[in-house]
Amino acid sequence: MNPRPLDTVVDLYRDLTKLSGLEEQLAGIPDWMQELHEEYSARKAEIDELQAAVDAAREERRAAETETADFEEKLLHYQEQIGLVRTQREYGALLQEIDLVKASIKELEEKALGSLELQDEAQKKMDEGSAPFLEIEERYSVELKKWEAQKPGVREEVEVLQARIDGHKEGLSAGQLLVFERVHLRLAGGMARIVPIQPNKGPLMWHCAACHYRVRPQVVAMIRRDASIQQCDSCKRILYYSEEEEE
Repeated sequence: MNPRPLDTVVDLYRDLTKLSGLEEQLAGIPDWMQELHEEYSARKAEIDELQAAVDAAREERRAAETETADFEEKLLHYQEQIGLVRTQREYGALLQEIDLVKASIKELEEKALGSLELQDEAQKKMDEGSAPFLEIEERYSVELKKWEAQKPGVREEVEVLQARIDGHKEGLSAGQLLVFERVHLRLAGGMARIVPIQPNKGPLMWHCAACHYRVRPQVVAMIRRDASIQQCDSCKRILYYSEEEEE
């Protein structure tokens, strides 16, 4: 006996949901690794940031030291010129240049010293955090290898699901499949369960679990008795009834 159209649509919806979850899992990190992944990523970001600070301070210090050497060479050249000046004006101008060069050297030496202190501070923090990070990195590596070993099984499950999904689609008419695919893509899955409510112990009524719009009794009957494909009058999702979910 062929399954009824609504049963096929519900199976298709559930398998597509499972497939989406597995594909998302394969593209990222499984739930059981998520907490460790977040901790590892946060610690690694801290270490990388400190390493970047160490590298930047080192480069800044080297640049300052190189520039200092250039100014020291210029200072030596000016000092050698002192004995060659002939006028007081030339002497005063040369002394002014020497003072400017000495001021630049002092500024660069202070900059180099400040960069060295920043480098040492960042290196100290990185050294202090390296041992805890290595412990987390080791645990993460073990769990990652475990996940890599599980991936082939997940991929097989994806293939099985894909084959089932293809079978579900073949079991629907072109029109039924078109309706499902249209609402599935547009409306967050495209399916909604009908849920019974009995306000103030009055008559039993049914509503759409997605938008809470009241479902007409005749529509409920067609869904529960005939398993025909019916859409919510409000949100247009395909409605279904599940005793398992109801329980």
